[in-house]
Parts: sequence; C-alpha cells; structure tokens
Amino acid sequence: MTERTRRDLVRVTVVVTVLNEEATIKFLLDALIRQTRKSDEIIIVDGGSTDRTVEKIKKYKEIKLLRKSGNRSVGRNYGMSQSKGNIIAFTDAGCIPELNWLAELIKPFYKKLPSPGQRPERSENLGEGQGVRYGRVEVVSGYYKGLSQNIFEKCLVPYVLVMPDKIPAEFSPSTRSMAMRKGVGLFDEKLSHNEDYAFAVALRKKGLEFYFAPKAMVGWMPCKNLRQAAWMWLRFAIGDAQAGILRPKVKLLFLRYYVFFFLFFLNHLFILISFPYLLWAVAKNYRYVKDLRAFFWLPVLQLTTDMCVIFGTIMGVLSRSK
Repeated sequence: MTERTRRDLVRVTVVVTVLNEEATIKFLLDALIRQTRKSDEIIIVDGGSTDRTVEKIKKYKEIKLLRKSGNRSVGRNYGMSQSKGNIIAFTDAGCIPELNWLAELIKPFYKKLPSPGQRPERSENLGEGQGVRYGRVEVVSGYYKGLSQNIFEKCLVPYVLVMPDKIPAEFSPSTRSMAMRKGVGLFDEKLSHNEDYAFAVALRKKGLEFYFAPKAMVGWMPCKNLRQAAWMWLRFAIGDAQAGILRPKVKLLFLRYYVFFFLFFLNHLFILISFPYLLWAVAKNYRYVKDLRAFFWLPVLQLTTDMCVIFGTIMGVLSRSK
C-alpha cells in the first residue's frame, strides 16, 4: 500500500469541548477551518454555556454543534461516539492551532514505520518520533507554545507548558494537541480535572504505540491573572490525586516543604534556605522570559504553584478516600 493510499484512508474528526468561551471561541474555530489539511468533521460539544458561546458557534456552517451536560471527559466521549472519522483529533478551548497543525498531527497514522528488526530513521526535528517502537501508531502527541501578551503571562508559561529544552524521552499527549485511532480508549468520566493526563497514563499502560509530532503545534492562551492560574494548578493537582497519580515532582515538593517547616523552628536556617529557593525559582525560568520584572513574578508563581499543588493533592486524596 502506498503512502498516498494510506493517507486517503484517514478520515479525521476534530472534537473540542467548550463551556463559556465566548471571548476565545472565534479564534479557535477560525483556526480549525483554515487548516491546510481540512478535517472531515469538526464536532464542538458544549457543556452548558450560559454566555454567547453557542450563538457564536452556530454562525459556522462547517461546525457540528452538540450539547452534553457534564465535565470535559463526558463531552469528549460523547463527541467521539457521534463522530464519523477513524482518527479523532483533540484540541482545547483557549488554544489556536497553527495552519499545519492537523496535517502534522495525523501524518504518523499513514507514515510507513520500520518493521521489527529495523532501526527507525532519525528525524531532523528535535524529539520527533519519541515513544514509537515499531508497528502501527495508535496515539500522536502534538506540541504547544504560549501566546503570552504581558510579563505575567510570559512568566506563567514555563510553569504550565513543557518547554522545548525539557521535553522528556516519552512525551505524554495533552488534549491541547492530540490524536488517536477511534476506539483505543475513553476518558474517565469520574475525572473533572487534569483528565487528559490520566487518560494518557491509562493508554500507556495498555502498551499502545505513541508518536511525538512537535510540528503539530497549537498556541495556548495563558491565564490572565494569578487567581486564574492558582485555580488551574489546584484543579490539576486534585485531578492527579483523584486518578491515583502522584508524580515524582510532587513527592519531592512535599519533602521540600517538610524540610522548610522543620527549619522554620530554627529561624536563621529557614531564612538562609528560603532566599536561595526564591533565587532558584528565577534562575530556572528566567531564560524563557529575559525581563527584569521576572524577578518579582517568578518567585510569586513558584510559591503559588507550590501551595496549590500541595493543597490540591491533599484535597484530591481526601475526596478519593470517600
């Protein structure tokens, strides 16, 4: 079978869930319609918006609008159940896919991969092909970048997204930019927070073949203020704990603050260690911002995310035990 034949057999449905996104929905829909590789179907599942989101979606004749009350997992599963494609692509509200996003995201599904015993060809693109061994690709992880507009948003991006120089050996997909063969799995409808990470973990446990496509890029619009960012981190931590996921970084965070509180009773040692910690928050992320105002925001964001992750994890564990 030729590559062209394999490409012709790919039918793609894009599924997006939305809730009260009137401020950003137009950017997303325009970007989906303008893709160089047109999707065969675009399904938007509204979870019960009370603003003008639905009104704006209805202006697009190319869009199939569905209504389904529930969390994002419920909405995505419902969208997949109503889809006609054999490949399901995901992105999120608040994201703007680049023009070649869909073309790059689905390419691995018809690209000929090595047979067992052959070595995969090296790609010129950093990280491309990570996670793939041999055989048929089942899940493709796209990539994302921050669309920051001010110093707060620039400082926030490295605390939320995986930066290019920190891409791990196995890059887990996020529904900001992700595609999979229809039928490989469903989202856990009990999870309302950070459900896509739990979904990726579950798919990896099945032994499915993953492919990392860094050119399948979407832009992410950051939270506008510290309150929104704090709620985001709190939700992520709650979701991980509810799914029974405790990341190594979270374990290290709890240990770090255990030491901090111990040293708190030895005042001079606490002061000596807390100041370098705040400087470390600047040092590890300043290269992504390169603005002197980051010396304020990076420590603030570090402490905020620390507290949100700690309390969110505790809340998630407690809710899981009920």
